[in-house]
Amino acid sequence: MLELRINGFGGQGSVTLAHLLAQAALENGEQGQALPFFGVERRGAPVRAAVRMSPTTIHAHSQCELPDYVVVMSEKLTEAAIMEGINERGTVIINAPFAAGVKKHPTWHVDADTIAREAGLFSADGPFINIPLFGAVCRVLNIPQQIMEQTIMNKWPGVSGQRNLGAAGKAYNTVTKIGS
Repeated sequence: MLELRINGFGGQGSVTLAHLLAQAALENGEQGQALPFFGVERRGAPVRAAVRMSPTTIHAHSQCELPDYVVVMSEKLTEAAIMEGINERGTVIINAPFAAGVKKHPTWHVDADTIAREAGLFSADGPFINIPLFGAVCRVLNIPQQIMEQTIMNKWPGVSGQRNLGAAGKAYNTVTKIGS
């Protein structure tokens, strides 16, 4: 079973990203479980969500304590996300304008903010970075691009889905491994 935690700020789409990843697992013939963590979250406050994926039935329903992957939606949260816990061989995926590795962990980098802006994916609070991060995470997890695209189009058919496809596809093809 693979466990992944998403660390972001309220309003960045952490929960939507978790649901998209769980759905992609299902569409890829595996089991998927999205675990939003709700507390006193508010827009702009640190939030988290988690995802489990497995080729067999998932029996766990608790929060992920030491995930295999940590997705950091804002580089400002990197240290806190790592301190919260990660498997000793865990991998970190960071949204940041410049690549920076994390000690002791393989790290992948994507500039989701720029990709979202270029695709015109905006809300009142800023760019929708969860869509490019979905593409990047799919690539890191070896989820086929066709499954990623199918998941997006099932969620947002039509013009909105097409715009999201462009952003997710660009991130899928540009996410870069920068650590060992």
